[in-house]
Amino acid sequence: MGARSQRILIQLGCVLAIGAGAMAHSSPSSAVSTQPQTSASDQSVAGAVRDSRAQKAAHAKKVFTDEDMDAATGPLPKLKMDGIDNTDQIISEVGNYKKTHTPEQTEQVVHDWYDEYDNQLAAAIRDNLDRQTLMQENQANGYDLCRQGGDYEKCANRQMSEAVAARNDQSTMARNNALIHRLQNAFSKIRSGMFQYNLRYSWFKIRTTNNIDSL
Repeated sequence: MGARSQRILIQLGCVLAIGAGAMAHSSPSSAVSTQPQTSASDQSVAGAVRDSRAQKAAHAKKVFTDEDMDAATGPLPKLKMDGIDNTDQIISEVGNYKKTHTPEQTEQVVHDWYDEYDNQLAAAIRDNLDRQTLMQENQANGYDLCRQGGDYEKCANRQMSEAVAARNDQSTMARNNALIHRLQNAFSKIRSGMFQYNLRYSWFKIRTTNNIDSL
């Protein structure tokens, strides 16, 4: 090998050595620079998000109590649907409210209270009428289909299904009847009880099961 060739090899080795050193020197800084940095502003935003979520969770855990429901229905007590009725208490509270409010305010409060339970009474009466009509139609249709179809097994299965449905309807109608009688009796007592305070309202009527007419 000549002197010129030796110089070329020496120069090439120096170049490779310098390049390797440069890569070794720059590698740690590159690794460090690729790691995410958390600034103070990022931490502040993250903390705000956590606080907001915590507040929403705490708000969602609110439990509505009987006092909340009573406040939402107005100053008059809610009507008890089972046990000893509280109509005397309701009548007394109407009288107390009348002492400190105008006739218009008193009528509005009684009207709002009445509307809530009158709607329940109307719904129970209508549900019973609808169920009774449907039961009668199903029985009539089932009889005709069984007579015309000639399939005894299919007819027997249909009758069994109708019997189960009828029992469920009768159970629901019985609950509706209990509610209807409770509301009708309560309305009758309260309407009569308010006479002692000279409160007579033409709209305070009592629905009956006769086509949802009012007395």
